[in-house]
Amino acid sequence: MQLRHSLFYLLAHGIPALAAFFTLALYTRWLSPEAYGLYSTLLVMANSANIILFNWVYVALMRYWNTSEFQEDELTSLVCVVLVTGSVLIIGVATVYFLFTRDALIAATIAILMISNAIYMGYQRINSISLQAERYLFIELARVVFTTLLAVGLVLTGYSWYGILLAISLGFLLIPLVSPHFWQRFWHYPKSLNYRKLLKLLKYGWPLSLTFMLLELIHATDRILLSWLVGFEAAGQYAVAFSLPFQLLILVASAINMAAYPLILQALEQQGEEAAKAKLADYLLVLLGLLLPSYFGLIAVSHDFMPLLIGADYLGESLRLLPIIGFLLIINAIYLFYISLAFQIAKQTHKTVWVVGLAALLNLILNLILIPFYQINGAILASLISYLICVIYGYRLSANYFKMPILWLELGKLVIAASLMLIALKNLPIGTGLLEGLIRILIGVILYLAMIWLLNISKVRLVLDDFLKTVNKRNESTHYQS
Repeated sequence: MQLRHSLFYLLAHGIPALAAFFTLALYTRWLSPEAYGLYSTLLVMANSANIILFNWVYVALMRYWNTSEFQEDELTSLVCVVLVTGSVLIIGVATVYFLFTRDALIAATIAILMISNAIYMGYQRINSISLQAERYLFIELARVVFTTLLAVGLVLTGYSWYGILLAISLGFLLIPLVSPHFWQRFWHYPKSLNYRKLLKLLKYGWPLSLTFMLLELIHATDRILLSWLVGFEAAGQYAVAFSLPFQLLILVASAINMAAYPLILQALEQQGEEAAKAKLADYLLVLLGLLLPSYFGLIAVSHDFMPLLIGADYLGESLRLLPIIGFLLIINAIYLFYISLAFQIAKQTHKTVWVVGLAALLNLILNLILIPFYQINGAILASLISYLICVIYGYRLSANYFKMPILWLELGKLVIAASLMLIALKNLPIGTGLLEGLIRILIGVILYLAMIWLLNISKVRLVLDDFLKTVNKRNESTHYQS
């Protein structure tokens, strides 16, 4: 089931990433760096606010869905209450902002974006935790197609950055609302709200929500301070350089996490800690087994594809920054999608605030010191140091509550396999271009799979032999029956 769901979630996150590459190629040609910087900054600010308002209930859903402490309808009803309360608060804050600034465009855009995103994420998180991967995929694909077509049309007709944000908001809002299943799930209101249980969800989820907010602060501080200390053009260049590796690496990691984590929690509740740790060890190998070749492969084909995806005004800086930004995102993914799970499993979520709070404070100080002197390079260095702090301190602290298994030998093999693939691709005697890039991808996949086989990573030969024996037995059984 984990492999099947992983494929669904890879599609659900991979196709939006492809759409993001397509729109990036258009936006970086149609929008100025200043306009793109404003769009990306507002988007990050809206996402950060949503994390603090709503994400706590989503992570609590993930942890308590398979337990006997809550009924499914009860959890869904509590989500409804949180969404309505948060939406009222957002409208109130947007109204106050408008009264002080008279900027109706930004006030309305941010409010609609936040409310629609909250509704969409609540619905999709329930689809994920209830193991409805097919429905999750269908809803996500419908949203991506609608949003992409509308955003491109609005930008073409002159609506600039606010046209993109409006299209994103309508995609978040309209796609769930036309789904009958959405109304079946969310047409609930608790007749008597159990405040004790709501407080339990809040106690578990709020520290994680604050943690994600601090992680988002690390991600957002650099471009906000770049906008302030250097200008929106630098923030736009930085945002574009981040966009391509982020879409590939973080969204791939997110897809693997969404498929594996519910099954890990299910094993913990039904089979115990050892079974959960066995699944966690395999999950880490799958996670890095996809992230490492994706990162090295992106470096290998960057000169083939990035000129097609990024406008000339942004291309040089994006190519220069790709290796270090990609490495930074790998470190971020290791903490966010693996190390931090220990605190969630042990229900010690408040400890994550210590880890990420320290990293966020350090990031702010480093940005203020480094950006005036080194500009974009200073922002990247500050983020890299902060994420390394999260991984090192987080791993050491979490071991006191739930020691995360790490198969160091197998991870070393993965690094060797991905590194040899990169060396081979960089030394291929071919030029650059679309066809050459596709050839590199094909050769890279073959080389990487061959290295996994030769190094027998995670006993892949034994797994494959067992799979082939099972298939042969089924074929023989079918043959005899016929």
